[in-house]
Amino acid sequence: NAHCSCGGVAGAPTGSTNGEPDRMTRSTIALSACTMVTLYAVNYALTSLALRTTSPFLLLLLRFALSVLVLLVVCALLRTPVPRGRLLAAAAGAGLLSQAGQFVGTYWALGHGVGAGFTALVIAMNPVVTALLSRWILRRRASRLALLSTALGAAAVIVACLPTVLADPRIGPTILAVGGSLLAVSLGALWQGRSLRRVHPAMFTLIGVVVSTPVAGALALTEPARPPAGLASWSLLGGIVAIGLGGTVLYSALVRGVGADAASILFSVIPAATAVAALIVLGEPLSVAGVAGLVLGAAASALRLGDDRPLAARSDRSGNGDDARARANSIPALGEPG
Repeated sequence: NAHCSCGGVAGAPTGSTNGEPDRMTRSTIALSACTMVTLYAVNYALTSLALRTTSPFLLLLLRFALSVLVLLVVCALLRTPVPRGRLLAAAAGAGLLSQAGQFVGTYWALGHGVGAGFTALVIAMNPVVTALLSRWILRRRASRLALLSTALGAAAVIVACLPTVLADPRIGPTILAVGGSLLAVSLGALWQGRSLRRVHPAMFTLIGVVVSTPVAGALALTEPARPPAGLASWSLLGGIVAIGLGGTVLYSALVRGVGADAASILFSVIPAATAVAALIVLGEPLSVAGVAGLVLGAAASALRLGDDRPLAARSDRSGNGDDARARANSIPALGEPG
């Protein structure tokens, strides 16, 4: 699965001759979105299974280190250009948020007994946080369709996860950890969508895991090491690496192709899809709330991603065309690299 997401087969845009990505077709967007949600959901279930025997940060370190090796080969085969100068620095910053920022908090929470329902609920609020950050940082006004899809996405998350959250009181200080992961993945996607559309998704992911590996290594030293034991555990780790790469590269491709606001709506489907994956992988029963959340999340994604107008046209119709882009350029945190 990871191989199809790194090239043009499953929707990662290859880029035009002038450095800008090719526009994704509606069918490519749909295929990429469905595949990305499936990979993320399956990996949540597999990660929960692996953390029963392996310490969280060591698992994350192994995932990042093996991902670097795989992506080096993929980028070499694709002959993906390496960004330079300020563009490389921006890719490193956004990649650090998208990789270490996203997974450090979630791995720590899952490894310390926090229910997957609560973790998924917080991370799946990505569409709402991305919309708010986009309005605050980039001065973008959301269209009615975007607001409707965001509301449906929030409803999907609440319906799918609220019963589990209410039944699991072990939240404690992990609210900050998972909330930090949510903020990081939202900021990383906005940064990438605004300033890094010239960087191929596979290369962006490679840069992200390279700069995130030392972070995971340092954190692994702070906990008792429980490495994978036996062939089954290492095979599970291999599956997590391959599926995780597929999901993260596809998400980067969607952010590059349709923008962070539109791509983030897919996170509203992940909690319900994770419930389906948990039924298959872990034998956990699928609730009526999970099915309802899956339907609502799919509707939200179809509404948001079904708008096949170019990004510029959406911006102009929302009243934030060139003026908003000019304002965004003046923001240091998301400034356009030269």
